[in-house]
Amino acid sequence: MPTTDAAPLHDGPSGAWTRAQGRLLAVFAEADNRRKPIKEIVRLAGYQDYSVWYKAVRDPRFVAALTALGVAAARQPRATCGVPHTEVTLAVDPAEELAKDIWDMRRLKADYPKHIKPKEFKVDFTILPQPLRRQVKDYFRLHLPRWAAYTFRGKLQRLRPCLLMLPAEVHMGTIERRHVEDMLPRVAQLSDSQAYSSAVAFKAMLEYMAMSPAWTGPRPPRFLMWPEDVPPRFDTLPRPIPPDVVDHLEGLLTGAVEAMERGEPPDILPAIHGEALLILRRTGMRFEDVAHLKAPDAHGRGGCLVQDSQGYWWIRIEHTTTKMRRDHRIPTRASDGAIASIRRQAERAAAAPDHYGEDYLFRTTHGILQYEAFVHALTKLAPHLMHEGQPYTITPHQFRHTIASEMIQDGVDVYTVKEFLGHKSLEMTQRYVAVYLSTLHARFMAYRAKRTQIRAACASPLIAPQVDATPREDADGGWVPGQVGSLYVSPLPNGIGLCRHLAMLDPCPTVPSCPFCPKLIALARHKPFWEGRVTHLRMTVDALGDNPQFHPARAQHQRELDHATYVIETIERKGHYDGRIDLAGSRQERSTPPDRAGEVGAQAPRGVRGDP
Repeated sequence: MPTTDAAPLHDGPSGAWTRAQGRLLAVFAEADNRRKPIKEIVRLAGYQDYSVWYKAVRDPRFVAALTALGVAAARQPRATCGVPHTEVTLAVDPAEELAKDIWDMRRLKADYPKHIKPKEFKVDFTILPQPLRRQVKDYFRLHLPRWAAYTFRGKLQRLRPCLLMLPAEVHMGTIERRHVEDMLPRVAQLSDSQAYSSAVAFKAMLEYMAMSPAWTGPRPPRFLMWPEDVPPRFDTLPRPIPPDVVDHLEGLLTGAVEAMERGEPPDILPAIHGEALLILRRTGMRFEDVAHLKAPDAHGRGGCLVQDSQGYWWIRIEHTTTKMRRDHRIPTRASDGAIASIRRQAERAAAAPDHYGEDYLFRTTHGILQYEAFVHALTKLAPHLMHEGQPYTITPHQFRHTIASEMIQDGVDVYTVKEFLGHKSLEMTQRYVAVYLSTLHARFMAYRAKRTQIRAACASPLIAPQVDATPREDADGGWVPGQVGSLYVSPLPNGIGLCRHLAMLDPCPTVPSCPFCPKLIALARHKPFWEGRVTHLRMTVDALGDNPQFHPARAQHQRELDHATYVIETIERKGHYDGRIDLAGSRQERSTPPDRAGEVGAQAPRGVRGDP
């Protein structure tokens, strides 16, 4: 393995090459290597360190030799994209900036996350040949109003594998289905995640260029990529922090808080990292949200701390840099320690310069708290957090996984967890239920072992008394106590009642007919909803009248009216409506002709049954 680039070789077209330059040129002599990424080129040359490439391209003769071979020699680092965030300003002429082959998104977008390195906003199109480069640039330019600043680099990274697999002479105006078919076997050789993300991004670009009226460049044929061309997506489950590590972490946090309250630095981490760690643990925020929190005023209010009219405290996250691009509030309380942590950090931040004029809570001398610096701080914490005899390194996002999993395990319904985390869809939150179910077997076996011990000690009967699983009137949802396996009850968002369906990735069995679902439970506090439903259904039935044209619709609404009336009567009679038990009675009542209502086993004639 070569370790130096000092030994000259005299076989270069422009004179002597260093050893590294000679090896790199030998790799580029193969035409198939000229469009490969730098990482692979360096590896093929026999090196592992990128520095040999950056040293080589400092030589103008070497760059000229690469250009003669058709290699994008401009793949050397650009100092403009290494400028600190505090020194970057918006471009005076955006068109001039867009004409470049390397974009700095900080000069094109006013709002961008300040907690990641400047290089993450560098979008380098020089890896693509012309005219494909110009077409991809136009595609990105049309998405400037919609994509976030840090999205552009990721989009190009996902597109790059598929784009570089195309023949050099192919672009969006000449691409055909045969080119895609030749590319697919090479896509399959990528990792599962890279193959999926690259194929999805490439398919989306092709469809946009083929069908969007905003696209004025050459249009590729429609349906170049089919759904079966896209590899399957493999979703990973959330990875919460192991319970034993959480116990150790809580002890360290307690000691750190005591030290910071005395005005002393914590033992392991700097104070700013300790405060961020505490807020992440108590709130489950994303790190980018913590880094961009606004400092409260001198009285400990305002900024990210909001107190409502009822005296409850909330932590406010602004939409400008958050992943979901919308404002969000997280409930908290003084006993959690997050409020005190925010106020302590606000006192420290007052002495730091406000480079961005945003009064960020975690601002530092050079900007704000950086993600990589915090990750490095967590590695220092690892030797103090042992798991299975080994140091355990926590990632910032694991705090979010942990608090969500703890809420599910403690019986908080999935709708509340969704709002707490700020998810847009319930599907994102349901992954944490899957984490709970993955531990269900171990929990059940522990329960069985405990029950065996109790029976042996107390000679209890083999079969325990049946547990009443009817929810209490004051229950808001959760795991029903006393049930093994257990019965999960969550409130429906429209106030219709409670749902027994265990929220997983499988679809709801009766979408969207909750009123007729056997998993529905309606308590006395849900009666106003059903009374309102009866009122509106009765008005609809009366409005439809006896017009034969509307007879099917009137019959359907009449069935819904009868069922809603039955639910109200059941709640008044029993105190609650249970779909598993009472739905059959509702169907029997709606399907029995009036003249046989008193007969046992009476059934409706064909065509009269009202089962939904």
